[in-house]
Amino acid sequence: MITRRSLLLSLPALGAFPALAQGYPERPIKFVVPVAPASATDLTARQMSAALTRLWNGAPVVVDNRPGAGTVVGTDAVAKAPPDGYTLLFNLSSHYTAPWLEKTSYDAVVDFEPIARLCSTALVMVTAVDSPFRSVQNVIAAAKKAPRTLSFASAGDGTTSHMGGSLLNNAAGIELIHTPYKNGSQAMIETANGQVQVAFSGPAALPLIKSGRLRVLATTGTKRSMQMPDVPTVREATKLDYEIVSPVWAFAPKGTPAAIVNKLSEAFGTIVATPEFKAFCEAQSLDPDYAPAAEVRAAAAGEAAKWRRLVQLTRA
Repeated sequence: MITRRSLLLSLPALGAFPALAQGYPERPIKFVVPVAPASATDLTARQMSAALTRLWNGAPVVVDNRPGAGTVVGTDAVAKAPPDGYTLLFNLSSHYTAPWLEKTSYDAVVDFEPIARLCSTALVMVTAVDSPFRSVQNVIAAAKKAPRTLSFASAGDGTTSHMGGSLLNNAAGIELIHTPYKNGSQAMIETANGQVQVAFSGPAALPLIKSGRLRVLATTGTKRSMQMPDVPTVREATKLDYEIVSPVWAFAPKGTPAAIVNKLSEAFGTIVATPEFKAFCEAQSLDPDYAPAAEVRAAAAGEAAKWRRLVQLTRA
């Protein structure tokens, strides 16, 4: 029996069918965010939804938060959704790390059509403002002098902030002790209070950095953050092979027609280039980092391998 889903799955093989995109969208588009509101992923999805509605002259776009099981709940829902362009996924690195941390029924590469990379965020390595540490080199030297006496905070086991400390341990040959917290905000408060010596964090650190309670030692990208141009990267400061940058990607279910994927990808590229999106990124300490569908698709297997290695370091 030919079902609606099987017909849609066959469309990419038959061609892009530009006519499909001409009439799209005909009903509301849903952006599924597999984490709670107010996260970097959620805020990006909401920024994009409002901008897409304006760009497409009032086309309705809604954001649907579906947290649970380390992003698996929401991601699985999109993998099983009809591949018609009306259910999209917005996710960070957890798209590729979750299958190595949780049991999933989907394949992060095979079961999705990449639409675009939108922006990216490096972590910050921070310490309390009254800490004796003034640089990453100070931390490494102290850790080598007295192994297993310093600790680093993270937002939880298997998170990118956990990976940040594990990768530094591996690259520098040191043994910072991992101290996981229930969330990033709690980890930052405990670091500011001196309960742990250093921490790795995403946007959860910003309030305490801005209030002067946390000192930023470095960022974790390959180049300095546009939002913190005076702060060196870990790689720059230490010459170590070190980099953790988590993009925000948009995905559709596998089999979504190429014409619709391309229409969305082009629209997202237009939005990312606007002053409004750049201002949003600056406010959230994100960097605009657009890549179209074809580029993201070509990089997907490499991304999966990179994040698998980082997960494995947290288990070493």
